[in-house]
Amino acid sequence: MQAIAADAGLTVEFQPMPFGELQRSLLDKKIDAIAGSFGITPERQQVVDFTRPYGRYQDRLLVKASDTGAYKSVADLKRLKIAASRGSSYVKPLEDAGADLSPSASIPESIAKLEAGSVDGVVENELQLNYFLRTSGKTGFRLVEGYQPILIGHLAFAVRKGDADLLMKLDGSLAKLQADGTVAAIKKKWNLD
Repeated sequence: MQAIAADAGLTVEFQPMPFGELQRSLLDKKIDAIAGSFGITPERQQVVDFTRPYGRYQDRLLVKASDTGAYKSVADLKRLKIAASRGSSYVKPLEDAGADLSPSASIPESIAKLEAGSVDGVVENELQLNYFLRTSGKTGFRLVEGYQPILIGHLAFAVRKGDADLLMKLDGSLAKLQADGTVAAIKKKWNLD
């Protein structure tokens, strides 16, 4: 977002908040854009406008390394206590599958629940789980291989519905920085490929 804002001549003030508060904060005009791992979904497209995609996302299942379960899909999580970020696209499918959902304010909170043993697993965005595993120094976890994601989609910046000026600035700069390789270089720098 910093590179895109700089290119567009915008000033950025980041306001960290729980994932579940992002959309409401945008609609209530507490923030002007969502620049987190916010996936494009039909439900969200009804209330916000999205830039062109800048990446893709899918969920992964994180469990303790000692858990040798071969979880293949969300159906295998029935009756298991699973942490997921409140407001994420994974909540409803987990509930529908019969998982005992433990909503969290953030991915670090979900992982802390797993570490403490209060949940059996964590279903969150793959990019953020990978980043956590690389940077936290924590061990004793594993991403379940062969687990079929609940959702695979695209990430984009979101603005209030009808904010055509901001959308055009963000979208134009994003397109330019994708074309000149800046976005790819940023993804490589942060291991987000």
